[in-house]
Amino acid sequence: MDAYLNLNRFFLVVKRDLIENGRSALFGMLTVISIFSFILLMTSFDTNQILLTELGNRLYIIEFWFIGVFFSGMAFRDFRNKERSMAYLMLPASSLEKFLSILFLTTIGFFISFTLLFGAFNLLNMGVISSFSEALSLELYNPFNRDVWASIMIFIPVQAIFLAGATTFKKVPLFYTVLYFFLFLLIYGFLATILMKFYTGSLTISEFGDNSSISFYSSDGYMGEKSIDKILSVQSFLFFISYLLAPIFWVVAWFKIKEKEV
Repeated sequence: MDAYLNLNRFFLVVKRDLIENGRSALFGMLTVISIFSFILLMTSFDTNQILLTELGNRLYIIEFWFIGVFFSGMAFRDFRNKERSMAYLMLPASSLEKFLSILFLTTIGFFISFTLLFGAFNLLNMGVISSFSEALSLELYNPFNRDVWASIMIFIPVQAIFLAGATTFKKVPLFYTVLYFFLFLLIYGFLATILMKFYTGSLTISEFGDNSSISFYSSDGYMGEKSIDKILSVQSFLFFISYLLAPIFWVVAWFKIKEKEV
């Protein structure tokens, strides 16, 4: 086991990756967050506390996805330079440790650093806005809400796909991964639609309620619990398949690193 994963070697690889990529990653996050924070500041003077909180959630999700996908899709940049690639592959660490280092930095490490930076900028914005409006109060941003966590759960398999793309495509991996990702979405959506129609026939979703309840109707107007159960079962199955993509593509990324070491 020690030949594949040693905590001391793992943390040394994490430290090396932070030294090599940390400054550019921090600068990238600061740039994107600053731009969106300025937009938030310019559009929030005539709003109320509830709308401001909702806008903060939306900006958090948009920025999290934009930066997170970019970081994952452009990971393992050493592989895109012959000399750097050789030096990286010769590091005294296993392929698993190298993979886990990047996986940690682009998931848990990214979530922590991004949330702290976003919270700091949001607090600064709220301070400026509340000083001009008595209706608004200074509040810390809380990312631990249903919308944000639902978005992060969807982000996880997407992150795995882009991380695998970063180890697969040598030139402009982000572009090729986006291209194949949209192709995959088209095929997945087509198959999901066929599966849904196969199990539900003419039953159609008619309404999404605010409390995540769903209303259904069929061509003859009849609503039945059995059909609703079928749709919910199919949806659960599709979500299960989606979440399976994360470990599958993480394994693909790891094997791509092992393949380059051979």
